[in-house]
Amino acid sequence: MPEEVIQSPDGEVLRLIARVKSTPHGDTSIKPIATDSTTVEIIVSDGRIVSRGSQWGHVAMEIDGMVYGMSHDGYDRRPKDVYIVRNSYRDSIGVVLRVSPAEREKMRREFERRKNLGQGYNLISNSCSTNVADVLESIGILAHDPRFFFAPASTAGVAPKELLTTIKKSKRVVRIIDYPKR
Repeated sequence: MPEEVIQSPDGEVLRLIARVKSTPHGDTSIKPIATDSTTVEIIVSDGRIVSRGSQWGHVAMEIDGMVYGMSHDGYDRRPKDVYIVRNSYRDSIGVVLRVSPAEREKMRREFERRKNLGQGYNLISNSCSTNVADVLESIGILAHDPRFFFAPASTAGVAPKELLTTIKKSKRVVRIIDYPKR
């Protein structure tokens, strides 16, 4: 069998080494690739010693212009511009993530469901960061480091800094936004 070669645009001769079948079954039909995407933003704020439970920071998620978060007073939902102004006394970082419209809707519904349940704040299992981590992980975005804390397979005990460092490594990151305190 003669050797198969092609010439690259810059003149280099390339020789065929092997052929690999990437679909190990007989379905050779063309598969659609979903390119419709949108974004959500995870807003991580610095800690405040004087604020109960907020010593480690705060985390909220913006979906379609509304910011969802959890505090000692319960679940909160407000327009992003209001949220940013209300939190302008602390430094914050926004991590914008690419998601599908279906994933975005699933996350919005889950925050609404949690808000309607009205469960109380718990630093370990129902805090601002555990709620955001749970919702992100429900669509397959890792939001905690499984090497640490109480139960490696759960988001129990996720701190804001841990969530931030984990999601910043995601291939879904579109951009990072700095919100300096005023």
